Amino acid sequence: METGLPLLSLPMPRRSVLLAVAAAAVLAVGAVVGVTLATRQTPQQPRPLAGKPPVPQPLATPAAAQIRAAFATWPHGTVDTMERLAGERPRDATVQLCLGIALLYGGYDGDAESVLRSAKKLGFDTIVEVQADGLLHPQYFPGDPPFAYSGPDNLLQRGVALQSEGHQHSAERLFLQAAHLHPDDPEAQVAAAVGRFDKDSVTPAFAHLGPLTARFPKSQAVRYYLGLLLAWTAQRDKAVEQFRDTVALGPGTPLGRSAADFLKRLGQVRTAPPKK
Repeated sequence: METGLPLLSLPMPRRSVLLAVAAAAVLAVGAVVGVTLATRQTPQQPRPLAGKPPVPQPLATPAAAQIRAAFATWPHGTVDTMERLAGERPRDATVQLCLGIALLYGGYDGDAESVLRSAKKLGFDTIVEVQADGLLHPQYFPGDPPFAYSGPDNLLQRGVALQSEGHQHSAERLFLQAAHLHPDDPEAQVAAAVGRFDKDSVTPAFAHLGPLTARFPKSQAVRYYLGLLLAWTAQRDKAVEQFRDTVALGPGTPLGRSAADFLKRLGQVRTAPPKK
């Protein structure tokens, strides 16, 4: 099985297909958990994962060719080669990420977690941070929940573009500027909430987005993106509630149709929120 890393090299989806991503989020969590750091239990002897580890894309490092060669020979010498490269390039976020993946597939969960945290820190505001975060938090859907926008606001447009390239923090700064300039615009406020999403602490995003349901009770965007974040964090039952409210506010709008599609895909499958 794959970890989901290749998904992160794709462009962020447009609003019309966001719910397909949300549906995949709640339905695919179990598969992701099965091949990453879900158990947090390092056995006495390494227990390698089945299959070959994926090479993350893009490989924005001078060591790209060496990484590809090392992964191509998996499992023969891959971990040793990646450890050597990581020692030679301790500040290279991509190399550290690839070492973390190799360790993870080799069954060295504890070592992999430490290396992936280093990769996340070194890759701040890049796609490497997003990829490392996805492996560190397999209980959530890979990647960051995307905000889609087709209106005239330049700050929101630029933020969407930055987020699609993996620059979540840069996007957040622009979303926050837009929210400050347009306090009565629900889309700007929603963007600021989505920009706050961080898998190490999802509370700030929800703390900003949740109260918007009372402030903008007729806003489909608020309900829709609250549902999206809930789906992203595997809270299916709560996501269903928000998408039902989205449909009720306008079944014929793009968001209403997408929410209805989500509900159709999900059917009657229900589950409790993940344990804290």
